[in-house]
Amino acid sequence: MANILNTGISALNAFQRQLATTGHNIANVNTEGYSRQRVEFKTLNPQGGSVGFIGSGVQVSSIRRSYDDYLAGRVRAYNASQQQYAVYYDRASQVDNVIADASAGLDRMMQDFFNSIQDVSADPTSIPARNVMLNRSSVLVDRFHSLNGWLDDLRVQADKDLGNFVTDINGIAASLADINKRIQSVTAASSNPPNDLLDQRDQLIDRLSKYVNVNTVPQDDGALNVFIGTGQALVVGSTANRMSVVNNTEASDRKELAITQVGGATAVVTGQITGGRLGGLLRFRDEVLDPAQNSLGLVAIGLAQNFNEQHRLGMDLGGKLGGDYFAVSQPQLLANPGNAGTVSARFDNVANLTNHEYQLSYDGSNWNMVDLSTGGNVAMSGAGTAVNPFVVDGVALVVGPGAAAGDTYRLRPTRGGALDIDTLIADTWDIAAADPVRTRSAGGNTGTGRIGPGGLSTRTGNTKLAAPVTLTFDSAAGRFNLSTGGSVAYDPATDSGKTLTVSIAGLGDFSFTMTGTPANGDQFSLADNTGGVGDNRNALRLAGLQKRQMLYGNTATLGDAYGYLVADVGTRTHQANANADVQKQLLGQAESAKSAVSGVNLDEEAANLVRFQQAYSAAAQVISTANTLFDTLLGAVRG
Repeated sequence: MANILNTGISALNAFQRQLATTGHNIANVNTEGYSRQRVEFKTLNPQGGSVGFIGSGVQVSSIRRSYDDYLAGRVRAYNASQQQYAVYYDRASQVDNVIADASAGLDRMMQDFFNSIQDVSADPTSIPARNVMLNRSSVLVDRFHSLNGWLDDLRVQADKDLGNFVTDINGIAASLADINKRIQSVTAASSNPPNDLLDQRDQLIDRLSKYVNVNTVPQDDGALNVFIGTGQALVVGSTANRMSVVNNTEASDRKELAITQVGGATAVVTGQITGGRLGGLLRFRDEVLDPAQNSLGLVAIGLAQNFNEQHRLGMDLGGKLGGDYFAVSQPQLLANPGNAGTVSARFDNVANLTNHEYQLSYDGSNWNMVDLSTGGNVAMSGAGTAVNPFVVDGVALVVGPGAAAGDTYRLRPTRGGALDIDTLIADTWDIAAADPVRTRSAGGNTGTGRIGPGGLSTRTGNTKLAAPVTLTFDSAAGRFNLSTGGSVAYDPATDSGKTLTVSIAGLGDFSFTMTGTPANGDQFSLADNTGGVGDNRNALRLAGLQKRQMLYGNTATLGDAYGYLVADVGTRTHQANANADVQKQLLGQAESAKSAVSGVNLDEEAANLVRFQQAYSAAAQVISTANTLFDTLLGAVRG
């Protein structure tokens, strides 16, 4: 009789726990991070007898979560990826919207500037036209400055966000370490899992996955080790390592991420951080912000350097040789504070510049250059001396004495270009629209030879022509003999229409075309362009710079180079948006799959509630039946 009663009581207790757990599930249907719990039963040990083993009822073996590690891992992976692309797209679209905008970008400013040069070439003596050219150059310079300043503001904001994200991560890591400690304590005292604590820990890990890729490794004591990025330990047992934002060793304006182990050293882990908001922000900086600012600087340097070179070949309204029109940036070479030696940098060939950044290092025997944009080694020509410098991608490097193994430098060839460009000319008379040399045919020439207006092609000095240079044709020798000595070969049959060049001492090289067949003794002269205020030859060449291929290995115009910037940012922005949409869909599918396992379904719980209530009533009926039998037995004994 007692066996029947005990069996009924065990069932009553078990189903009561099942009803309580079902109620707990229903109560937490809207609790974020809650996993549906289920009661697991096991049979009590039976009692042996002469007729066999008789069952003793049931007991609750454990209450466990409905949880799938694989599905949870998928949700975290897609969450990290979606957050990464969302942040990347949000920041990249800001850059794209500005640089591609007709009113906010550079295209219209550059077009207006070169249009003003065309106006000067049409009327070189016009002071109003020259004034407009100066104004347009100032407006263009201001646009370079404003775009560069705006990109700097984005960098400041990105650095601030890095700090905020790291603060959030450290808070989550500390909470994870604390929950690990509590779970370890509970696990040591009981074999049953602390479901609500496990849910809290998983919810924290889910939050962490919004900031960075997360991987977990369980310990035997119930704790969960948490690794971020490509395997950096953030939480080990009940210990949380601490992330921080530090300055780059060479470039103090560049922020890096570091992890400090408890009682250990600090290691920079920027390159190992992937996924999540942190990964998206770092990718935006490395793939969009840095290249965009470097490309903007490249356009500014290409404009300033080439414009200066051409402007110096001209002559202003006062008859003086032209000077530099724009201020030009120099390469940034940022040294590690611990360096023993020195290195200097200058431009070697602007046409070969890229928008990349580099790291120069010395191993004690050799200097090595790494392209930080591609991660590959870059070959350097030269020996690093003042006479024979190292040359890499348009930059010349001269190594000073005292270099020691471990010396490192960060090279930014074009970063300061948009910041440093400025208009150096303030007086309209200083615009060098004319050419300092003019050509003339002698009045007594009898041949058909014609000399073109020509122009100074290379300037090596500051001395204008004191006396004309006469070119006398020698038909027998097939050359022009120069009054200053030397000669220039000219065969009318093959050289008509070709460019000839005469070196003028103290000034430079003057290039011109010769056509036709001069008679023997025919003369032509190169003279100082005194009073040539109406000459527009150099202004035309300045205007022609707009269409000259002068960048990226002489394959791109200034407009092309800026177009590459706009296209690159636009393409990356579009890809990030598309990837964010895909990852959002995948995340939704993963969350649905996880919810199907771990989520609370009210219809299912309501059905369980009825089923468990019926089981509970049945167990109560067993107890009632046992009591009736016991009463019957007692009545029979009394009778």
